[in-house]
Amino acid sequence: MGGRRLLDPLAATLFFVSGALGLGYELIWIRKAALIVGASQIALSTVLTSFFVGLGTGGLVIGRYGRAARRSPLLLYGLFEIGIGLWALAFPWLFEGVERLYGLLVPSLSAGGAGLFALRFALLFGLCLPPTFLMGGTLPLLLDALVRDDRGIGPRTGLLYGLNVLGAVCGVLATAYLAIPALGMNGTSRFAGACNLAVGGIALVCFRGVRAVHRADAPAERPGATFVALAFTAGAVAIGWQTCHARYFSLLDVTTVYTTALLLAVWLFGLASGSLALAPILGRRLEPLRVVAAAQGLVPVLGLFALDAAGWVDFSPQLGVVRAQDGSLVPIDTMQVLPRHAFFSETMDAILFGPLLRTGLVVFAPVALMGACLPALIAGATARSSALRSVSGTLVFWNTLGCAAGAFLAGYLLLPALGLHGSLATLGLTSIAVGSVAWKAAPPGPPLARLPLAGALAAGAAAVAAFALFVPDPTRRVLERHGYGRADDRQSVEVVEDPIVTAYVHEDHDRLLIGAGAVAMAVAAKHGPSPQAIQGHLPLLLFGAPGVPRRCLGIGLGSGQSFGALLLYPIESLDVVDVSPGLVELSLRRFAQFNHGLAHDRRVRFHFDDGRHFVGHAAEGTYDLVSMEPPPPTADGVFSLYSLDFYRQVRRCLSDRGVFMQWLPLYRLSPRDALGILRTQTEAFPESFVVKHGDEDFVVLSFKRRPTFSIDEIRRRARVFSGERSVAGHRWGARCRFEIASFEGVASAILAGPDALRGIEAAVYADDTQRLAYGSGDRWLLERYRPHVSRLTFAGLPESPWSELARYFEPPLDAERIAMLDEERAAALEFFDVSAPARLESWRRLAEQGAELSQRVRGQLALAAAHDVRLQKSAAFERVRAALALDPANDAPADVALVRRIARNHFAVFRAETLALVADLRSRLPQAPLARAMATAVDEVERLEQQRRARYLFPER
Repeated sequence: MGGRRLLDPLAATLFFVSGALGLGYELIWIRKAALIVGASQIALSTVLTSFFVGLGTGGLVIGRYGRAARRSPLLLYGLFEIGIGLWALAFPWLFEGVERLYGLLVPSLSAGGAGLFALRFALLFGLCLPPTFLMGGTLPLLLDALVRDDRGIGPRTGLLYGLNVLGAVCGVLATAYLAIPALGMNGTSRFAGACNLAVGGIALVCFRGVRAVHRADAPAERPGATFVALAFTAGAVAIGWQTCHARYFSLLDVTTVYTTALLLAVWLFGLASGSLALAPILGRRLEPLRVVAAAQGLVPVLGLFALDAAGWVDFSPQLGVVRAQDGSLVPIDTMQVLPRHAFFSETMDAILFGPLLRTGLVVFAPVALMGACLPALIAGATARSSALRSVSGTLVFWNTLGCAAGAFLAGYLLLPALGLHGSLATLGLTSIAVGSVAWKAAPPGPPLARLPLAGALAAGAAAVAAFALFVPDPTRRVLERHGYGRADDRQSVEVVEDPIVTAYVHEDHDRLLIGAGAVAMAVAAKHGPSPQAIQGHLPLLLFGAPGVPRRCLGIGLGSGQSFGALLLYPIESLDVVDVSPGLVELSLRRFAQFNHGLAHDRRVRFHFDDGRHFVGHAAEGTYDLVSMEPPPPTADGVFSLYSLDFYRQVRRCLSDRGVFMQWLPLYRLSPRDALGILRTQTEAFPESFVVKHGDEDFVVLSFKRRPTFSIDEIRRRARVFSGERSVAGHRWGARCRFEIASFEGVASAILAGPDALRGIEAAVYADDTQRLAYGSGDRWLLERYRPHVSRLTFAGLPESPWSELARYFEPPLDAERIAMLDEERAAALEFFDVSAPARLESWRRLAEQGAELSQRVRGQLALAAAHDVRLQKSAAFERVRAALALDPANDAPADVALVRRIARNHFAVFRAETLALVADLRSRLPQAPLARAMATAVDEVERLEQQRRARYLFPER
């Protein structure tokens, strides 16, 4: 009996672990599948469908036909776990084989056609079927082994199902937060496979003497049609809610690897909680179908009116501000933040606890109610324990099939046809219908026992009616409160839901904006030049060969301005690729006046596909130009468009004289992330240049071979450029001498060339490791200073002197023109407070050759201030030290104010570096007035910083 007492907890523990491993595999498969079919909804829906169908088929087959034998179900369970582990160890090689097979077959199929979809599904389904079949069979096997009498059907079913799903929660979080960042996708699969082998080995060893509980001749039973229909519909409704929740949260913030994993984890935790709570309820002999009726009736009450709870808690830091002389609010010079809420640590609150709490407030309660339904249906449909394996297998099959159907119906039918508001109301009505059917199917009981069920269903129906009739559309409500529609003078023009994204257009007096989810895809300026329009001209203006590109590819339509600019030149063809038909249709209709007739030009062909997939299967040397304007690299899935694997595919599809343009949004990147992108792109394209095209907008132009920029060609192309909307007569900045549409204006936009970029020391981003998705170690800067991060990122970029860039121009530039371009570039970078080289040189001469001591001190301090504005703290302090060496007793009020500003400037960003530099000054010149002033300034802000850090349980160093 002692062994029997240990049997249940050991099997439950192993089932918990196998649940964690199973969801880890699902995350890996989704990310790996995106590398075959593209980082799009296609990968997600295909893998999920394969996953659900495999699970259901395994449950059905094992439950109905796997009962022979005198073998214990627990031994079979161990063999199944070993089979899963062996498959996971082989997964990297299996995936490579599928990828090669797909590459061989896809050229024979039409892009985007039914044949291509069928090929994708067949390959991924075949890859996922063996392990998911085995996973699906584990629950019926364990139920068959551990439920030994009829009284244990309900409690044991709820307990085991809940533990397995609770393990899935841990698996999702561990895979997303720990395993993939540390081991990569292939390494994570191998590690999980080893864990499955261990689980199976433990089961075989510990359960080898356990005999089968049920007789071999026990007949398989099938649940009634009502239970099958309820299981199918409950699964479809549950995944429909999940799909709508995912769309809702995509409007609140840019979806990242963390938010995606957290939504899934909270969802699974809700399912597990509902199932675990069900176990003691059914232990009291409560009718299972009544539980289903009450739970489904209350789902709309909690689900529809919990959406606004996402705004109740905000863990994002609030940047301290002061009021400027003109009345505007500007960030304090220290860049200190004031956390709205502080709990664990700044980083963990930002990436885990804040999103977790916000998601939980919206999702947990209704999902917990849904989590009770499947185990309750299994308990209600099973008359005796000997039939549990076959009944549970059948209902698991239909429930998972319903999940697959729900993902398709919600994403491809409900959301495009009814929008988020109508979809949620429809799901609420369907929940009421499921509850009503369960109520009617339940055995009759005392009238008083039926009143609570009627009340729950009536409350749900009233909630749906109130939501449909009186609650504003949640999509527009979120966009107006939290998104790009929250500005006082900005109006929502149109919102379009499609299977991929929620696309919308907002308008104010100066701009027309198109967005998708929480991302502004592009902006068209009504009264001035738009950065996106200028961006489209850059690869043609700086095309490093005679003539212009003939065959062009544009990825990520946005407003269409970038690609429309290409039509002003004598190109032969332009392929435009975008994943979202709704966004493309909205953009072409609303931005026609800005994109030069992109919708009607015969040279243009539109492809609704993922850009990565399209490039990966384009013929070698197809295009002279590839231009990209994707969402921010931090968005989930987009990181694969900034990987070395992708850049090599782009290089393959370029002609010998080809050019590749990649957007580099400094205001969406931390300094190390930006350097990592540049390092990765130059690994594939050594001949690369960083070019600006707006205040904060930059691109990377990469050439397949060393370019030669003809000055005469640039002048000719600039005449076309001057015809771009609102470009003529404008300059990069107020200090610029030349118009944008001139050789000087175009050339002065180049920030860095190949020599400077080759010297970058940073991570190289690869598909398997996904380092860009998680950040390169300073992602906290982006989270904390998002409105101001572009200055921090710019400060870390390399810059090429024009004497170095001049080698790429023909005819060669003389010294006078080189000096002029240096000055013009500094003026063009006015937004970043870049000092003109001539001004820096005058201060340098004053510092080194000034006739009087005070002049040399003034020159050193002026250089210190210039370096500090560029956030070059070490160089600034070096100049302060030089000034103190000249005159240690200097206590001029203006100089004291200047060095205090240097010590305080962005202190919260450069805290460790500034503390070390000030400590060095203190030790060298403890009595110098300027050194004391800097130390006092640092002590003041450090006290405030310590107070802020003390609010956390585990303050970061």
